[in-house]
Amino acid sequence: MKRPGFQNLIILALLTLFLAGAGFVVLNGAQFYTRMIAENDASLNRQTIGLYFNQRLKTHDGAGQIQLANHAGIPVLVLESDGFYTLIYEDRGHLVEQSSESPDLDRLAAEPVAELSGLSFTLINRVLTVRYLDAQGETILLRYTLASEEIST
Repeated sequence: MKRPGFQNLIILALLTLFLAGAGFVVLNGAQFYTRMIAENDASLNRQTIGLYFNQRLKTHDGAGQIQLANHAGIPVLVLESDGFYTLIYEDRGHLVEQSSESPDLDRLAAEPVAELSGLSFTLINRVLTVRYLDAQGETILLRYTLASEEIST
């Protein structure tokens, strides 16, 4: 004697278990993917900042071409070449670059490069240290030994 009601109940229970398992896999996959994308973005941002400073400092590591300044409490790295100035500083959570014929800070002329906060520069014995907080709040230190003898602060 067959019991169709009991078989239908077992089929319904197995189908429910399958759907719950599939939902669990999809949710875990979505969380993993979101976390992976965030970590990838943070890594890309760190690499961008590192490569940016490498390129800028190598290009301007000549006599008197690198200066540290402070404009209204904002630490600024000033790079000078052929009468043109590149000012690098933090503005509203971004590393920004401003290129002009004047070493004066003009926030409207700045272009964002990458996300960061708490940017500071220190120069001790021709070693320039760039310190900042990344998007996850982790402190990052970049140290560059400069070949130039003439660096003004």
